[in-house]
Amino acid sequence: MRLSFLLSICVSVMLFTACKKETGTFKTSNNFEYIIHTKGTGPKVKVGEYVLFTYKILGDGVVKQESLDPNEPGVLKVEDAAAAKTQKNFFNEVVINAQVGDSITLNIPADSLGNPMLAQQGIKVMTYTMKIQKILDEAGYTAFTAEKEEAMKAKTAERMKMLPEVTTMVEGFIAEKKAGTLTAETLPSGLMIKKVAEGTGAKGEKDKVATVEYYGALENGTSFDNSFQRPDAFSFPIGQQQVIPGWDEALTQLKVGDKAIVYIPSELAYGPADQGSIPANSNLIFYIEVKDIK
Repeated sequence: MRLSFLLSICVSVMLFTACKKETGTFKTSNNFEYIIHTKGTGPKVKVGEYVLFTYKILGDGVVKQESLDPNEPGVLKVEDAAAAKTQKNFFNEVVINAQVGDSITLNIPADSLGNPMLAQQGIKVMTYTMKIQKILDEAGYTAFTAEKEEAMKAKTAERMKMLPEVTTMVEGFIAEKKAGTLTAETLPSGLMIKKVAEGTGAKGEKDKVATVEYYGALENGTSFDNSFQRPDAFSFPIGQQQVIPGWDEALTQLKVGDKAIVYIPSELAYGPADQGSIPANSNLIFYIEVKDIK
């Protein structure tokens, strides 16, 4: 359920910055439009160096992914022209002159990316906006990744402390359902929602981006995935088919601050197909904690 394909698109196609000093609207050699909003005054990038940037990715105007925190940047390495051509990196021609402070937006036809998921969603144009925060050489990048890895390990260890409490709640839900004593809201689709804490924030709506903590288990209590074992909560756009149908439906019933346990029948999960450690036709139980919706 991770959205790694979006960031991989970002790394593949956002190798662009201004090859001119002035701001305005320009075209790449393959006729993709890009806008230089502001031109930075910081150091310029060299081939082989790494560009760290904040970014926002939209599909037909709807936010698909973003990282606006300078401490959680996107990263790309600047290649020479030959390597860029081999990798079909069409934007390396302009990344050469990037510098810290550059702010740029690129609009690219989605069918140019060759990503079937975008085609399935009917997206016509992907828009990438980024601002360059830092440029690092090989040694600097090695130090940066090492520091980042240690910070992520410490953050994950702290988040893992929540697992015993969450596991107990899910096991209690499963036991109550088996005993026929479960009190929960049942939707026409068969989705069941039991709130364990009531929030006061915005309610989920189609196309809004939800950020959640989650813990998933089979009906026998076996856990197959959870967000607590990673350094950050999980974000995804509601109603864009980037998660199982049961999740899209559940998030339209929840609001920021809600903590709930959700029963998802197999037809709203993965249906008759195996999904890793999830057997075919499995009904799933999720603990979902809504951290943000925007």
